[in-house]
Amino acid sequence: MKEPFTLDRCIRMEQLSGADWLKREGLVAFASGTRGLVLRWLGRGDELSISLGRAPSFPRFSPDGRYLSFVATVPEKGRQVCLYDISTGTARPLTSIPGAAMEPIWSPDSRHLLFASSQESTDRPQPDPDEPVVIEDFHYKVDGAGFIRPDNHVQLYLCDVASGETRQLTQGTSDWMHHNFSPDGHLICACGNLHRGKEESIGFDLYVMDLRDENPEFRQISEGLIMVSYPNPVRPVFGRGGEEVIMAVLDPEAQVNGYPPAALYAFPVGGGEPRRLLDRDGECYGCVQFPYNAFCGRDMDKIQLDPETGDVYFVCGYNGTGALYRLKAGDTHAHILLGGKRVIHGLGCIQDGEMLISEGLADRPEHGLILNLRDPESGMPCLYQAGEDVLRECEIATTEDFFFDTLDHESRVHGFVMLPPGHRDGKVPGILYIHGGPHPFYTYGFTAEFQALAARGYAVLFCNPRGSSGYGDVHLNTQRSTDGSACTDLLQFVDEALRRFPQIDPDRLGATGGSYGGYMTNWLAGHTKRFRAYITQRSVASYLISYASSDMQGESAGYKNFEEFMVEQLRVSPVSYAENIDRPFLILHGEDDLRCPVEEAHQLFVAVKDTHPDLPVRLVIYPKTAHDQPRDPEMLRHYYKEMYAWFDRYL
Repeated sequence: MKEPFTLDRCIRMEQLSGADWLKREGLVAFASGTRGLVLRWLGRGDELSISLGRAPSFPRFSPDGRYLSFVATVPEKGRQVCLYDISTGTARPLTSIPGAAMEPIWSPDSRHLLFASSQESTDRPQPDPDEPVVIEDFHYKVDGAGFIRPDNHVQLYLCDVASGETRQLTQGTSDWMHHNFSPDGHLICACGNLHRGKEESIGFDLYVMDLRDENPEFRQISEGLIMVSYPNPVRPVFGRGGEEVIMAVLDPEAQVNGYPPAALYAFPVGGGEPRRLLDRDGECYGCVQFPYNAFCGRDMDKIQLDPETGDVYFVCGYNGTGALYRLKAGDTHAHILLGGKRVIHGLGCIQDGEMLISEGLADRPEHGLILNLRDPESGMPCLYQAGEDVLRECEIATTEDFFFDTLDHESRVHGFVMLPPGHRDGKVPGILYIHGGPHPFYTYGFTAEFQALAARGYAVLFCNPRGSSGYGDVHLNTQRSTDGSACTDLLQFVDEALRRFPQIDPDRLGATGGSYGGYMTNWLAGHTKRFRAYITQRSVASYLISYASSDMQGESAGYKNFEEFMVEQLRVSPVSYAENIDRPFLILHGEDDLRCPVEEAHQLFVAVKDTHPDLPVRLVIYPKTAHDQPRDPEMLRHYYKEMYAWFDRYL
């Protein structure tokens, strides 16, 4: 008999940080949070763990097959680019720079690695973190990093593999990232904000640099379009002849309220008007997905170009899936090449008509498959599997999904229900888990936290109300996430789930969620009596706090005067309805959260406790935790135990 998926299993769940494949040598490499960097010979079944540094990520084989590059934290050196010699079986740090190295990309001739670093390698002294901070513009802080210091910018470096000599390519107060080589290795492309103001925090343009120049500099080849850098970064790719760069941009033609989907454009290297490559239709809303619970394909690319055909492959959200699309050269309509109830979130380079893909399923964590692009219906060999011990030893809960029409007939909502594994008799309590954003969407991907809740005896209910992406422009309208529509969708979803799954006890329902999900948890607590207990995580309680203290500062434009703006922000703030919150209420928040500052939690706790002195209300603040659940395993264990104890007691 298999074991339940316990809390410890959830916390120790293996997470992968990149993978690569070398077809001609029969090699695959993947970076694991528990096993380190693993190199596997496919035909022989042999494998070894490369022991150099901590937390390896971003493995990439050199085109000539001699080396495997990766990034790791090396003692006394920090985060560096490292190199493993496949023939000798030796590993060594390749770079020694002050900042953290990121995303090393091989040149086509295997002689150089192009990478980014979060700190300039200059002789100038770095600013004292304890000195006063002078603020004159917006975007002066960022969640997870704190204040933006003058010299703390992402720069690009070129490293000679033979000598280890590293040359800094960019300077100054701009950020450069998402870099790549042209097919002949003479050019590099990258996204930069050289001509953007600090207020355009996600505004990046596309640039190219000719490495043959005596003093190479980046030259802008895009104008008026914003390259996709948030929330799901895309690496640009050169076309087959190297005469254009293909990149995802925030779609200027999308008529949506909120964060727009992405479109594919081709930018001529020599300058000129870009070409729009992709038309949007009912099955393809863009060329980037924003899954909330995929947890796969980290440190892998989102777009690949077939060097033989010129076809472009990309992943995008569609009805809860992360589908793989193919845009044939010369066509403007992309077609689903691999869909179904799966989420694909990472693509490896194409070799002889085959491509490495990283996918997850509802009952199976991340795994790597080889897809034959010429015959996608053929079998897909599995190269690696995360959480093999979990699949072998634990009972995994299954997930069922369904759609229903919204009450106003504007859209359809996609919902999922996970019942406790092996449940046979009696009623079980249910937990509505609301995603953040609001523009991400729940997928068919494996979610360890949900599995642990189900193993504890809870039915987990989760859906994509309006404001979520992946279901078309009407559904994406973020105005619907705060005007009452999404709230109605969630309550209707609960009713529909109870109708379809009579095992769920309608009198023992709880609600929780983080970020926007926390905001909606707060809102439900003040506007409905459907739930017996609430847990709000890293939430928005007051939009006036968010306006002034979040790293995504607010805007008062469009109001008659500032007083009207202030009054409206109070009206839509959940804390304004604290007197209506009369069910047990747990607040979990990170002390270093800048997206939803911890003052949100303080104000919500005081307001609910002040208006209901006898109500069970509890505030738990986690140190060294930004806008996320705690990263430290012991702190995360405490976090989950707080959740379990609350729902166990009140449901």
